[in-house]
Amino acid sequence: MIRALRRRMILTVLAGLLLASAGVVFCINALNQRDIRTQVEQVLSLLIENGGERPLGRGGRPSDGSFSQTATRPPLPDDMEALSASGQQPNGMQPMGPGYGNEPTERRDGLMSQRLDEVSRAGMSNYYTIWLDKNGTVQDWVSDRADLYTDDEIADMAAQVFVKDSASGNIGSQYFKRSDGEDSVLIVVVDARVEQQNARSVLRTTALAALIEDILLSIGAILIVNRLIRPVDQAFEKQKQFVWDASHELKTPLAVISANAQVLEGEIGKSEELAYIRSEIDRSDALIQNLLALARMDKDPGRQPMERFDMSRAVLSVALPFESVAFEAGRTLETDVPEGISAFGNEEMVKQLVVILLSNAVKYSDDAGTIRVSLAEKGERRILRVYNTGDAIPEEAQQKIFDRFYRVDQSHNSEKPGSGLGLAIAKSIVEIHKGRIDVTSAPEQGTTFTVTLPGRGGRS
Repeated sequence: MIRALRRRMILTVLAGLLLASAGVVFCINALNQRDIRTQVEQVLSLLIENGGERPLGRGGRPSDGSFSQTATRPPLPDDMEALSASGQQPNGMQPMGPGYGNEPTERRDGLMSQRLDEVSRAGMSNYYTIWLDKNGTVQDWVSDRADLYTDDEIADMAAQVFVKDSASGNIGSQYFKRSDGEDSVLIVVVDARVEQQNARSVLRTTALAALIEDILLSIGAILIVNRLIRPVDQAFEKQKQFVWDASHELKTPLAVISANAQVLEGEIGKSEELAYIRSEIDRSDALIQNLLALARMDKDPGRQPMERFDMSRAVLSVALPFESVAFEAGRTLETDVPEGISAFGNEEMVKQLVVILLSNAVKYSDDAGTIRVSLAEKGERRILRVYNTGDAIPEEAQQKIFDRFYRVDQSHNSEKPGSGLGLAIAKSIVEIHKGRIDVTSAPEQGTTFTVTLPGRGGRS
């Protein structure tokens, strides 16, 4: 129990740390991608507004409209700032834009400076512009890094954008905008390969940092959880030791009382009072035996001997003697246990499990009811089912019936005897075998306990 609690707490903390770090990494990289897109949109919008060129001019677009990658490279921002400061224009060109040529020198310089600031803030200058005719044939293209592209690459990009029914978008790391005229199509493309590579580098760096942080925090969390659990573990160990010691100590006085009751019965004969004493002795002895069984399994569950055994034979060796018990109680016992089904575990404990489930079925089935025990093999799993007709177990109690000392009828004067430990022992046996036990119960459908055990050593 304490091991399971410690494991759940550690897993919960580790899952929380993992989700938190993953969220941080995701947010950082999502913001990074958003910034890249924002910058791309700024550059694309600026280029579209200026006819596909930087704000200062056409950048040497061939006047004859020929398709060549040797077009004069547009001035870069540093060059333009220098030219602007000197009052000169690159290559003797005039700035583009409505009214640029007629603006006073100060006004023109201010507009140029504003455009340059926009480009600088965008942080991207690796672009290219393609001019197409109305049929989609490339007429011309220009780029600030013409050495990075070939005519074939430009033509392929232009063809992909031309057939798209979209004014903007992206193809891989290349983002585009298009502007359709009457006889031509203008396409501007920003190549964000470098920015995407930087984004991936940031992703790797943040992921690695988060992983290292998770490892360090996980080590600290494990140490803290172990420290917090230690007092609980010690208290539980003391409780188990107390149950073990108390059960052993109670066996002696019960044996003395039972012996004296037998002597009195021999001297004065049978009486109602002596019958009550013998009944309570038997009930107390059964309770002590159950407590000892639980204490033994709690004390060192890993030391139970495990080996391969014939599970079919083990189940039948317990079920067949129960036919007489069921008959005396007015019930019918049916068995469906094929031969030759083997399992890996402790045979005596599995027999005890079947006894508990059959005793429970006999106790809680209705008069003239039916009890059915079945065993099936499904791959590496062994499925044991014990069914009985009778009143259904309330839904809110179905998950509590495996708790120690819990009974559906909590009154002390219940007509059905028992200590509320049988199903708790059954669950402990199943857990030692790394299996699981479930219950289904509904009105007019009866109650079924299903035990799933691994056919080999391991979890089912």
